[in-house]
Amino acid sequence: MAITATSTVELVKAKFPQAVIETVEFRHEQTIFLQPEALTSVCAYLKQSLQYNFLSTVTAVDWPEREPRFDVVYQLLSLPNQCELRLKVRVGKPGEEHPSVPSVCAIWPGANWYEREVYDLFGLTFSGHPDLRRIMMPPDWTTHPLRKDYPLTGFELPEPHWGGQVPYDTDPGVGSQTLRSPEGRAMNDSRIDVNPGQEPGTPRKE
Repeated sequence: MAITATSTVELVKAKFPQAVIETVEFRHEQTIFLQPEALTSVCAYLKQSLQYNFLSTVTAVDWPEREPRFDVVYQLLSLPNQCELRLKVRVGKPGEEHPSVPSVCAIWPGANWYEREVYDLFGLTFSGHPDLRRIMMPPDWTTHPLRKDYPLTGFELPEPHWGGQVPYDTDPGVGSQTLRSPEGRAMNDSRIDVNPGQEPGTPRKE
């Protein structure tokens, strides 16, 4: 049988019936929603038996009003078979600050930096990761900028911290939050030189 994204879905459903929550086809793209605990078993099968030999990305989506709150998304390519597959796992119980997902680094070593990025920006942890630490934000930053409850322009802290984009080790209530609104200051404005008619990040109006 030729390996296509559609046939892959059927093979995974047959081999891992308890692991598959649902499958979705949208505009000829195939997505499999998996139980988190089955992720590594399914991924190992996809790579070893079905030649999904390239992990193109790992990312996440935050749904703050939903339970589970986060989707972790894996984009896979089978270069020999020229087909693409998407996997998703849902994690995040109410009040759970750092939901955990199994790492797939042992299957695709390229997942290392992708998982670190998701950890850094969403606060999701990857059990079994060989070196899980921040990759974009400073090591002592305490929040996760791609969560949807994060202020659009970050946290504005007292002087001398220009723009508020610095690590802090106190509650975010220090200073104030800057939001993207017509009354907000530009990203390159002095903290005391606010132009009420300028949207943050737009060219200065003379």
